[in-house]
Amino acid sequence: MIMHAETIEIVVGTYQNPLQLLNLPLSEAVDFEYQFDGQHIAAVMAQGLATESQLSRIIDMLHKLPIHDEAQWQPYRTQPIFWILPHLEKQQLVDWVSRLHALFPHCFEHPHSRFFPMGSAGFFSALSALKALPVDSQSAIFIAVDSLYFALSDLQNEQELITQQQDSGRCPAEAVIMANINVATDGMHVLDLFQESCSLVQQTQAIKTLFNRACQVDDIDQLSQLYLPGNLSTVTDNWLNAYEQLAGKINQDTQITLSSYFTGDIGCVVGLYNFLHIYNRYQQQTVTGISLQLEVSQQLHLGVAMYSWIEKA
Repeated sequence: MIMHAETIEIVVGTYQNPLQLLNLPLSEAVDFEYQFDGQHIAAVMAQGLATESQLSRIIDMLHKLPIHDEAQWQPYRTQPIFWILPHLEKQQLVDWVSRLHALFPHCFEHPHSRFFPMGSAGFFSALSALKALPVDSQSAIFIAVDSLYFALSDLQNEQELITQQQDSGRCPAEAVIMANINVATDGMHVLDLFQESCSLVQQTQAIKTLFNRACQVDDIDQLSQLYLPGNLSTVTDNWLNAYEQLAGKINQDTQITLSSYFTGDIGCVVGLYNFLHIYNRYQQQTVTGISLQLEVSQQLHLGVAMYSWIEKA
């Protein structure tokens, strides 16, 4: 599957310039300075958003996209929306969908619209859903949104935040992205895509399995760049313990990108962000060769995709 991607909007905390955000870390850096409960911490949060519930805050973030106004939505109404959301239990998902449908009814007209409430790895399920659409209409609007604002208190109590007194820990953030992705004859080629589900204790073995499957894909001699999770130390440890499975496909020139180091932890949005970041680098011809993207959701889901770039003939 070969794809074109157009970033319509991307917001990380208070930052809303897609060119700046997709060119990180080479563009002007995001400010991680944030004040919470009278303490300076490392976080990337917006100002003035709802603080009563996660859904209310996420709705405020969605209002930064051209979806709240039916007239603004006209250019996109012929395409399904693939909503990439944090991990939600069944009743939570029902509640969220009901509220979103009430607020944005014009965004629910297409019969192929779907929700992927499974964290960052949900992006890979959305890619598979795109491929499964009818051949003459393989195009969709991808919307990913998440906020770790409501995790701040727990992370503070557990002393997992980066503060003036503690120089290591989590950097919570929030983000929303809207992108138009369609199957094309040139652009980014998905060489293969593998997905797994597992418990936390099985995660290392599941990542080893994914890396092994990636290494067996035909026509992959070397991996030029790896996009790997850097937001949770447990997940980082798990892929580090599986890293040796890539031996023979990587060398001293292979670039490793942990995008959370320059955006903060944007939760489920990172899957779509990493995809667009890779796409942007290929398009600008700042990278070549084969890219590997690993996404590990906080619960159950993980996956690997491999990409190359095909120029227009």
